[in-house]
Amino acid sequence: MYIFSLTLHVVAVMLVIGTLFVQSLTVVFRLRLSDQSQIEGVQWVQRRVHQLIYHPILVIAISSGVYLAMIQERFTTPGNGWLHAKVTLLLILILFGFLNGRQISNENLRKPQALLVHIGIFLVSAVMIILAQVKPF
Repeated sequence: MYIFSLTLHVVAVMLVIGTLFVQSLTVVFRLRLSDQSQIEGVQWVQRRVHQLIYHPILVIAISSGVYLAMIQERFTTPGNGWLHAKVTLLLILILFGFLNGRQISNENLRKPQALLVHIGIFLVSAVMIILAQVKPF
């Protein structure tokens, strides 16, 4: 059961990060469009992906991560500070996901705002992956 849960968690995390990264990138690219019908079409696809892929897979990633931490007693044993840092970064990543969802519908979005969320998603995700692999503290 552990291997299945770990596999599910890793795949779900990859999909969450990939979906967020691509969604934020399409928000940046959408700013270059000038035809209103194209903008509306891209926004419709973005909203569907955000609601039907991002949210369900985020629930799976979080629940499988909590399950793995519980069966390994990671929350209570010493030397797992990396996990607490990773959970904090997860909350920041969820905030970026919320901001990305808001940007999808925002007609008056500026490019620096869109890039800030896009770069933030990349950086937070990279640090989370490093923490999970290295477990420095």
